[in-house]
Amino acid sequence: MPTQAHRFKKRIVFASLACLVILVIANLVWLASRYSARTPQAVALTAFSKDAYPENPEKTSQVFGTYSHRQLIVEQLDGTRFRIRLEPATPQAAAIELTDVDLAHVVAAVPPWAKSDLDLTKIGLIDREWNRQQVRFTRPSPHLDVREGGDGFEQRALTRVDLARNCLNAGLWELLLFTTEDGEERVYEHLWFTFPLGLYKQVFERVNDLSYWSYWWSLEHWVDPSGTAIRLDRLRTVEREWPVQATALWDQPVSAQGEQVLKRRNILTPVATTYRDWYNQPVRFASFIPPGRYSRAHPRETQLHYLAELTGAIVRRVKLKEDTRSLFEIELAFRSSKTGESTRLILGGLDWAAIPVASSAQYDRGWQVPLGIGNPSFFESYEQVVASPPIHRTFYGFHLDAQNRWFDHHAIGVDGPLFHWDADDPSLLHLYLLSYERHTLLNHVILVIPQRS
Repeated sequence: MPTQAHRFKKRIVFASLACLVILVIANLVWLASRYSARTPQAVALTAFSKDAYPENPEKTSQVFGTYSHRQLIVEQLDGTRFRIRLEPATPQAAAIELTDVDLAHVVAAVPPWAKSDLDLTKIGLIDREWNRQQVRFTRPSPHLDVREGGDGFEQRALTRVDLARNCLNAGLWELLLFTTEDGEERVYEHLWFTFPLGLYKQVFERVNDLSYWSYWWSLEHWVDPSGTAIRLDRLRTVEREWPVQATALWDQPVSAQGEQVLKRRNILTPVATTYRDWYNQPVRFASFIPPGRYSRAHPRETQLHYLAELTGAIVRRVKLKEDTRSLFEIELAFRSSKTGESTRLILGGLDWAAIPVASSAQYDRGWQVPLGIGNPSFFESYEQVVASPPIHRTFYGFHLDAQNRWFDHHAIGVDGPLFHWDADDPSLLHLYLLSYERHTLLNHVILVIPQRS
């Protein structure tokens, strides 16, 4: 006959099993909800007033906050094509729709020529997710529809809608609505939302032909892959290489145009007068934090000492795997002013003819791109990404240590390069280093490349 202690033990075991079953069911329900692929889906929107977001670097309209929208309807049309509809929240506002948009060009993806190596695939996907991609739809685009309704302002005055996958975790996206005032475009509404992860997963897997579950934790939780081996010979073959003269303009005044002017308020250390000044002091910026805003209360430390001394430069003619085109690669060698450690900045897959010609005073007309593999530029039109899908882009960029291991360039304080050819001397290539979140330019290097072949 069972004793009282035995019966008590059985009750404990039963209760434990019941709790485990409930926990498993709860996790399954959470998983099904978080990764639901139903369509359409209603998505909540977040907006910040000017008072709630004083670090906002955008130029805002006089009607900012007047034409608000309460939710987003995301509808999958076919495979990777979607309709994204903003529902009005006030009588003044109208419904606004991005119609038949191919999100294959927006989700994190890695080009086929990098997928033969698991480490390169991981770095490519993570660095794509960690870098901003903002795609603009300008009126009268066939993909932008302002519906009837409201007081007529948006039908008359909306000039552009931007869809942004910001540089944080997978699914953290933004919408920005613009109008024109005093001859320039200004934001009249900025909205943050989480793109449905179940639909994101579907597009990711269709574009990459990879399981989302193999990468989901890294993409959704900012897992730093520092120390990952970068085997460049699995990306490209070298046809020829030669040293080039590279001059860092350390004592040149720091240039500022466009973004750099607007974001200056979010530099938390004394703003450098010359480029050398960035390397003579600890440099901190306002961090970019969820859902996708700058915060001066969260200082972003940097390790710019790794870039304090330029020790040499090499140019290589290369071919990507399974590609017949001759492209180019630049290697800049640096020495740390703090540790004496040598590192290399590799910028490859470059097509000389695609780099713009500009004067240094108009450097912002150059081509800028985040470090990574196959990344698009930070800001492009929808027509540009459709004509040149990011998954077919050839650029690659890494900061590597002496053992060819990946450095987290965000932690160092670098987003990527900006290039332009000299307007007066076709043998001179100008290279600027963009800081974390492109708050400023960190350096201006001129490379002498007399023969572009």
